[in-house]
Amino acid sequence: MDDMNHPTDRPTLTTAERQAILDEYDSYPRGDPRWGAILRQHGLYTSQLAKWRQRLRRGATTLDNQRPGPVPQPANPLADENARLRRENARLQHQLTKATAIIDIQKKMATLLGLASAAPMDNES
Repeated sequence: MDDMNHPTDRPTLTTAERQAILDEYDSYPRGDPRWGAILRQHGLYTSQLAKWRQRLRRGATTLDNQRPGPVPQPANPLADENARLRRENARLQHQLTKATAIIDIQKKMATLLGLASAAPMDNES
């Protein structure tokens, strides 16, 4: 026995077919029984026609199938560079903190050993 669920076959209409259906539907007067005949013939609902009209009013150029979900945004070329620079900045800040701690310890050791009063050795050659 086949227990798997198979997707139902839904009508796939081209843009031209959708526009033709919409034009024919709109050509009939309000309340005409041919409205229902068109919908039954193509397996459509009035809500689908309303969505097509709405898309056309919003400026859609075609009535192509729309993919579900949000529209993917193009990748920002600066985002990767920004993330890399943030990581590098964090790494350098950590290094600076360690270097400052080492310098403070060296100053304390020099003070304890009495080397603080001596002239700096870096300038001597």
